[in-house]
Amino acid sequence: MAEGQGGPRGFWGRLRGSRIGRWWGALLHDYASAVREAAQDARRRPVAAAAVVAALAGASACARAVPSAESFDAATLEASGTLLLLSPATRSPSADRHVQRLLRRRESGRLRYRNLIFAAVIYEAPHAADAALYSAQCRHLLPRWRDFPGRILDVGFFGRWWVLAARLRDCDINEEEFMALPARLRQIHPNQLRSHRNESRYLEKFQPIILSPEQIRQAESEVAAPGAREHDGMVHAAR
Repeated sequence: MAEGQGGPRGFWGRLRGSRIGRWWGALLHDYASAVREAAQDARRRPVAAAAVVAALAGASACARAVPSAESFDAATLEASGTLLLLSPATRSPSADRHVQRLLRRRESGRLRYRNLIFAAVIYEAPHAADAALYSAQCRHLLPRWRDFPGRILDVGFFGRWWVLAARLRDCDINEEEFMALPARLRQIHPNQLRSHRNESRYLEKFQPIILSPEQIRQAESEVAAPGAREHDGMVHAAR
């Protein structure tokens, strides 16, 4: 019997005629239609299409740059080392308390990491992961989701842990030293700073002094004048 008259067909022919083959064919046809419609819509509205592509590219970049749990451990240890290099008198107490809290939670195994596709969070758990306590195993005693925002310790986005970085921004300034000052003196505005001018004036003293020939002759005459006056005084005494 000929193949076109219902004879035996090949593997691909039987696959296309089966139920799963027809299902996949219909799915591919729908996707092809959606792609054609999207291309036609992009040609009609190029600005909107460019905005959508840029948003998708930004979301993809954010998803690829989500920091890992290991990076948070490294950032915490680096922050602890940075604070140890500072004197207790100049160390920021708030930054030190935050880093010490993270270290205590880390040593007790109570830090949890959660990847949220575009960002990551580090939050605090009431018990260690391997704790065999009843309060840690009973699902009725677990923290509720409505309490989750209060347990967040840090947020990682675009390769950086933002809460830890904000706490360490002025870690070499002891803000408690200024609590006795009046309220108007506790905060310095940018227009009150003259650091650039002060720095330039400080560096001026290391610049070499260049004297003109007239200044050199004047300096030599001033140096020679006391000797000449002393010589004239000795001659006048001898007389």
